[in-house]
Amino acid sequence: MKIVKHYSDDFKREVVQHYLSSDDSMQKTADKFKLAVPASVGQWVSKFGGEFRTAVMNKSPEKPKTETPDTHEGMAKRIKELEEALERERLMNLATNKMIDIAERDLNISIRKKSGAKQSKK
Repeated sequence: MKIVKHYSDDFKREVVQHYLSSDDSMQKTADKFKLAVPASVGQWVSKFGGEFRTAVMNKSPEKPKTETPDTHEGMAKRIKELEEALERERLMNLATNKMIDIAERDLNISIRKKSGAKQSKK
């Protein structure tokens, strides 16, 4: 008789977040969270992975103001806005690189352009 474990959506999201934010493979992630079937991680990434992409990548940055603030408070607010925009861009870059790394590793395809003169044509 087959025993089926049911996990909460919060637990699944935690697993997906760990998988996407680390360099662990599906197997390592499954081992860390004591999952019997590593393929569950892939299924959960398909189901919940978009939530993390949406939260990080689809958040539209605020348009920078062209006028320079004159007061100390205005400058501090502008610095905070710029720091938040920079952090969003860093997270977007991290998510994009992680997605490329996972695709290259799991799907065994080459995505990044190789540098140098000797590039094979396909």
